[in-house]
Amino acid sequence: MLQQLQTRNQQYQRALDALVAARRVVNGWDPKPEPELIWSVRREVLVAMDDKDALARFDRDHAQDLAAEQAARHAATQQALEAPARVKALEQYIKDLASEMAGDVDEGFIHQEMKRLFEPSAQRMLTAARAFVQAWREMRTVESRLKSTFQLTHYSVQGDRRSGYEMSLIGKANDGDLLPNLIEGVAYDDLVDLNRQFRRGDDVLSRQINQQLTEAGIPAGTLRVYHPGAASDDRPIYAPDPNPPRKRPPESPFGGATVVTIQT
Repeated sequence: MLQQLQTRNQQYQRALDALVAARRVVNGWDPKPEPELIWSVRREVLVAMDDKDALARFDRDHAQDLAAEQAARHAATQQALEAPARVKALEQYIKDLASEMAGDVDEGFIHQEMKRLFEPSAQRMLTAARAFVQAWREMRTVESRLKSTFQLTHYSVQGDRRSGYEMSLIGKANDGDLLPNLIEGVAYDDLVDLNRQFRRGDDVLSRQINQQLTEAGIPAGTLRVYHPGAASDDRPIYAPDPNPPRKRPPESPFGGATVVTIQT
């Protein structure tokens, strides 16, 4: 399904390129090709001179040149005459192609396949998360019991409350981190490295998955699904021209000041 969609994406782009070219001809944005008339003009001179022998030799010696020149003239004329019909035919082809795209793509099936391929990783994560939660609860519980057991309250002899030593064993985690950067008994660098890995993806695994998808024939990159739209929608097909003609800037309503000299 995805390979077929990729092929239709390529067909759609080729059709858009052809539509842009045809529209440029219709709009007069491309200069009309000027066919060469070298041999046709020379033959016309011989016809005007009514020299039948010279005309026969000319036709015999330059038959291929004349045929090629006539074909070029015909092609240049046909290009201009057929451009409007070509635009119409290309627009219909693009709409038909969009209908095929929208009809053939089953996103529900694709989602089911994604879930099937994703499930083993999710199950491994759940197993590891359960072990992590158990270890986390144990660590927090031990800290809580130790802090409550060794809780010391400080006062001055005048009865003022004094600050004591900070007895916490677990710090506060930063936003986006899995663990705090302070857990007594665990090296700071190990915690920082673990949090860094938690925030980032696995580049090695990503390359392995891309290779497996490629070997399975699943195309990489973004695929587009075009829809033909409603029958009542008479807007033209969106086909931006990569090289539109430059528009002349609008003339300013405020021209240069006119100096008027009054003779007295």
